[in-house]
Amino acid sequence: MIKSNLNKNYIGPKALFDPTYIPPCLLYRKKEEHSLFSILNDSISDEFSLNILYHGINGIGKKVIVNKVLNDLLIQNQDINKINKVTLDCREKKLEELIFSLINDLISFYNLKFDYRTILDSNITHLWNTFKFICNKIDSPLFFIFNNIEYLEPEIFHKFLQFSKETNITLISTVNKFLQPGTMDLLSEFDFKHKLNFFTYHELYSILKQRALLSFSHEIDKDLIGYITDLICDQYVPVPGKGIEILRDIYPILRANKTSYNFELLEVCQNEFDTFQISDEFSIINYLSEEDILIVIFLDNLSNFFISKMNYYISFNELIELYDLSCESLEYTKNYNEFQSLIGELLNIGVLKPSKKSKGKANTYERFNNVKYDFFFTLINPKQLKIIIDTIFNQ
Repeated sequence: MIKSNLNKNYIGPKALFDPTYIPPCLLYRKKEEHSLFSILNDSISDEFSLNILYHGINGIGKKVIVNKVLNDLLIQNQDINKINKVTLDCREKKLEELIFSLINDLISFYNLKFDYRTILDSNITHLWNTFKFICNKIDSPLFFIFNNIEYLEPEIFHKFLQFSKETNITLISTVNKFLQPGTMDLLSEFDFKHKLNFFTYHELYSILKQRALLSFSHEIDKDLIGYITDLICDQYVPVPGKGIEILRDIYPILRANKTSYNFELLEVCQNEFDTFQISDEFSIINYLSEEDILIVIFLDNLSNFFISKMNYYISFNELIELYDLSCESLEYTKNYNEFQSLIGELLNIGVLKPSKKSKGKANTYERFNNVKYDFFFTLINPKQLKIIIDTIFNQ
């Protein structure tokens, strides 16, 4: 179990549900954090502006790096310079909305006297000129954070890039993917750009465990965190954002702190993926109907194992024990080449998947050259698998 976190690091649901929440430590991003802090701190000291770009798939951690570094800069420079930041999400927003939001935030930050009636029903040119006028009145360092810039027309974003160079404004942008060819042409105009790489299984597991520790005051099953990590790596891409999204959805169940909810947790976790890579029930029934009775008995024992033990994983040795039990119930002679083929079939149809949390030691599996993993998880709810097996037996 993940140990209870009752010390000062415990935050509560804010650690999951606040989109601006910054963890006390950014795991496995120290290099990126240090480089961004260094270049921004120099820009403040030497009073020059920058255009910065972070790109990577949605959920990989672009915004949290930017927010963490800016928060540290604000703390470090609070007695020297007044620093403000304006954050905008460019997704599904018209240019008028973006400019109006910028104007509104700037007026709020600097307590400027402004008559909003002068820009109501204004055209874009008037709004843009008003925005530039207000910016030119500001002497202190100012950061604009534009998220999801792929939704902006390249020529529009180019205007912001050019304007930031003419003022004391540093523009930090994030992009998930380049939706428009013209956006690629703007890359040369950024002073600093960095693409965030994917995490490994163990890195992602540590990040999600950290977030669970921050979010819950009671113990959370570490195998659940491992299972979520395995699902993400197998069905999606290894990014923290997807794991945090899953933790949000299972928060009410975990908050109740009842182990009897394991199957409900399994179902919610699996439903988080749009195209779950497993055959539908009808296809599995057809497949198993044409297979030897041994594989059906084995799957019956497999479903009983998960249901009775309420585990997220089954070990390789436990799979061997289930195979031995299945053979004994049918009075079959055990054949471990057949066992390897059976496991291979279940991996192919998606009933079982190998966990990335650990791999078997070579001397442990000398008889099983094709099986290299210690643990496996299932892509089908054990109760659903049990129903499928009972359907086959009743045919």
